[in-house]
Amino acid sequence: MTVAAGWHSDPLGSHELRYWDGTTWTAHVSDHGATSTAPLSSDVPVPPPPAPAVPPPPPAAASPAKSGSSWMNKMKAAATQAADQGKAMVDQAKGQATEQAASRRSQYENDPNTLWMGEGGNSAARKTGMGTTFYRLTKDRLWIESGMLGSKSENVPLWAVKDVDVRQSMFQSGGEIGDVVLILEDASLSNNNAGLFNMGNFSGSQTTGAGTGQVVIDNIEGPHKLRDLLMPLISDARQAKVMERNSQYIHYATPPTAPAPAPTASAPDVAPAPEVDISDQLRKLASLRDDGILTDEEFAAQKAKLLG
Repeated sequence: MTVAAGWHSDPLGSHELRYWDGTTWTAHVSDHGATSTAPLSSDVPVPPPPAPAVPPPPPAAASPAKSGSSWMNKMKAAATQAADQGKAMVDQAKGQATEQAASRRSQYENDPNTLWMGEGGNSAARKTGMGTTFYRLTKDRLWIESGMLGSKSENVPLWAVKDVDVRQSMFQSGGEIGDVVLILEDASLSNNNAGLFNMGNFSGSQTTGAGTGQVVIDNIEGPHKLRDLLMPLISDARQAKVMERNSQYIHYATPPTAPAPAPTASAPDVAPAPEVDISDQLRKLASLRDDGILTDEEFAAQKAKLLG
């Protein structure tokens, strides 16, 4: 094999390199980059050819991606990302709602009109803060706030409550937990007069008959103490409502009197005013009672006034 011209190791070993012109060795030598001449004294063999470079192994062929698997992976990644974003939004909304509820309840605690506050719902709901109902009692109303991400506030006027019961299930009787049931005298009357109370809006309420209903303060601590607190407040509210209705009825039933005309010389004597027909007044009272404007107690009180 023909060796190309170039610098090769000195075959004699006297110098570092010696120049091969492609046919024979020459006198040109090199030591550490410095060239000089040194004639050859004898024949020396041809320099060996350079060892061929070993080519690197070919790159491994990439296995073709399966189109179905790639599509499924993309869908899975998108679904995971959407779920993470949704969870983050829910957590953020829950945190904001919790802060707002805590702020409102702090205001209620410092409000002198607040007589009692409590939370309903099972123990699991209380731990997570989801699905609980918040109750607040003032001297004339029971306020109810429900929901976590969206709060709904309603109230029950105490004058519309005719009785209060405490109910405890087998699971509640072991501790001081129970339900306080407000029994209404007339749900439709509450709707017309209160304006803010609608039985159909309470998730825990149950309709027990035409014109009656219940509101359940569910799963609260100290139900008997709450009942004892409610009873005198309900009595005061109902008495105040009876007085209000009586004053409205007297204003409604008594017609306004016109001023008497000034007497003249030629005018005849004024005839005396006709006496009040008690029977007619009783019929009017009965009609107001039948229409639901007066309760039986109010009807009896007005009847005693007319007869007394």
